[in-house]
Amino acid sequence: MMVLLLIPGVTFSQKREPGKVKTLVIDPGHGGDKPGALGKHSKEKDLTLAIAKKFGKLVNDNYPDVKVIFTRTTDVDVTLSERANIANRAKADLFISIHCNSHPTTVPVGMETYVMGLSRSRANMEVAKKENADILLEDGYKTNKEYQGFDPNSPESYVMFAMYQNAYIDKSLNFAQFAQDQYKKAIKTTNRGVKQAEFFVIYKTAMPAVLTEVGFISNPAEEAFMMSEEGQSTIAVCLLNAFANYKAHEEATAKPAKMEIDLPGYGKNKGKKDAASDSTSRAEQQQDDALATTILQSQGEEAPKAVVETPAQPQKENLSGTVAIQQEEAELKVVVQKDQEEVAGVTYRVQFLTSEKAIKDGAKDFKGVTGYQVYQQDGLYRYTMGNEPTVARAKNIQSELRKKGFKDAFIIAFYNGKRITLQEARELQEQQ
Repeated sequence: MMVLLLIPGVTFSQKREPGKVKTLVIDPGHGGDKPGALGKHSKEKDLTLAIAKKFGKLVNDNYPDVKVIFTRTTDVDVTLSERANIANRAKADLFISIHCNSHPTTVPVGMETYVMGLSRSRANMEVAKKENADILLEDGYKTNKEYQGFDPNSPESYVMFAMYQNAYIDKSLNFAQFAQDQYKKAIKTTNRGVKQAEFFVIYKTAMPAVLTEVGFISNPAEEAFMMSEEGQSTIAVCLLNAFANYKAHEEATAKPAKMEIDLPGYGKNKGKKDAASDSTSRAEQQQDDALATTILQSQGEEAPKAVVETPAQPQKENLSGTVAIQQEEAELKVVVQKDQEEVAGVTYRVQFLTSEKAIKDGAKDFKGVTGYQVYQQDGLYRYTMGNEPTVARAKNIQSELRKKGFKDAFIIAFYNGKRITLQEARELQEQQ
């Protein structure tokens, strides 16, 4: 047991300029063959890297005297021990490991920041075990002296942490609290607070160190937020402000009067197109389109070709019986009758427009489309057309909306008025 007291690889005699914060190590969690937690549309390793890069840019922009070091800048595998060694070799003054939380259900939300210490609850221990589990994916981890035989799934292995005396616990706690204060101020979610747990990556660092969980990838709303440029930039700005407060506190100086923040989706750039969110939406739409085609084929149907009226044939009703197409000033116009009601069972609609705020009737955003339906999900207003019993009929509406200019219109499914996946709709209809 005495060997544990030596804590190989960790030494507190490294020379560091007293009271100065000159070197910051940013650690994007996971990477390479270690994806971390998986969301419905994203992987933890990708989100942490995107946020870390934005945070590092902000520090470089505002603190030219601070050396910023990343444990990784691409999708590569870096062992937990090497992440700590990178910081130790650099004689870093602060180590920040960025992660996304997860849970078997979609219910939990919020942000929390950890410092090294013994878990005071089973929940904290489970978070630590999840993040430490990357060790098990490393080749030869059992014989790696860095890990001292540590097994993240063995309760007995965590005894080694009880021997550890963290000389930087107070400073770590200071930064952790600064971070949580910023999250609480800027992001409308649950403040889960500052906690302690046995994280190997911060156990091995010889400087103030924290591991921050910036949201639950298992919660659809928080996953969407972390995937968006606005969400990533907002989290990065929170970390910048926390760093600014920490640096000012350590050096007994004032924060910069004005911070330079030039990130997509934030401040002056907030109104610009959100590339990350848009690409994610397109990927989801393409996936749904492919599945809709599969359902059509399984039902022995082909997507109907839209009927476009000519002046000699001024109006014709399509297969659904609800959408009429008419020629008006040489421009296609889609009109839906107002007597549409919720239909029991599985129905299909076409989603053609999404907005953070409700759009007034007749707004130019609709491009002349009327009689639409709207539902809310994940804080967004989603506009749809149709309420069809088959994918084939929904395809007809989709075709017309795309001609109207809504190139990303895609088919979605409902069951008794509640949104479900296309796969769920297919299974329900197969049971009938």
